[in-house]
Amino acid sequence: MKSSRPIAWVLSLALIGPGAALAAGPAAPEPKAAEDDPLPVVNSPTLTWQFNGSLEKVRDAMVALLKEDGLSIKDENRATGSFVTDLVNFDTKKFGVDVSAPPPRANPAYPWLQSISVNVGRFGLEGKLVAAGPETTRLDLRALIEVTALNTKKGGVVWIPRYSNGTIEHLYFSRLGLKLVAPPPSDNASR
Repeated sequence: MKSSRPIAWVLSLALIGPGAALAAGPAAPEPKAAEDDPLPVVNSPTLTWQFNGSLEKVRDAMVALLKEDGLSIKDENRATGSFVTDLVNFDTKKFGVDVSAPPPRANPAYPWLQSISVNVGRFGLEGKLVAAGPETTRLDLRALIEVTALNTKKGGVVWIPRYSNGTIEHLYFSRLGLKLVAPPPSDNASR
């Protein structure tokens, strides 16, 4: 009977051993789920313009312009003068021309297929108002533009940022300048 005990013990180790060795060993790392392709970071250039008017006057005129276009300020720091608006949709009637620089060509590293010219999408603004004197205010402005793009690796349409070509920023500078111009005095002289 002594001889059957070592055999039973060897058999039990043989049956339990591999499972016990796997359980006792370090856990095998699970394969990570494939992450989505991260959207590219796009920081359009900031354009600057100076306006005649106090900081408050220019800020009030800028807020009025934003409201006219359906934009609202979602993040603001009055101490630094910086602000960021939400994004709203636009179409060919809004700007009438291409508002973006051409995108990179779709490739494995940049899998987003999109139109070259942009006259439909959504836009917002990021800016900073700084007093440059008692009656002079500087506005630094950058357009935030997004368009729809097809992911060629995974399929599906997503919103992707695009570089601004300066059209939106210059339009706002022009409109803000017109808003700040004092209306001409009315001449009530009868003829």
